[in-house]
Amino acid sequence: SAGSTRYNIGQETLSAIVVLIPSLPEQQKIAACLSSLDALIAAQADKLSALKTHKKGLMQQLFPSPEAQNR
Repeated sequence: SAGSTRYNIGQETLSAIVVLIPSLPEQQKIAACLSSLDALIAAQADKLSALKTHKKGLMQQLFPSPEAQNR
């Protein structure tokens, strides 16, 4: 395409790249940390959902629907 440059990466270039992989115990610590963060995010999402439900209830008390006023 116009104005772009494409580079080819050969086998020699790929072979020269060093990829560092953490040890198994370190991988397990990372996985545990990420799982802990997932649990924290889920708990906060549940809390947010509960607060939204509470807000909805409060808003319905402030601005009742016309059907509720006629009862």
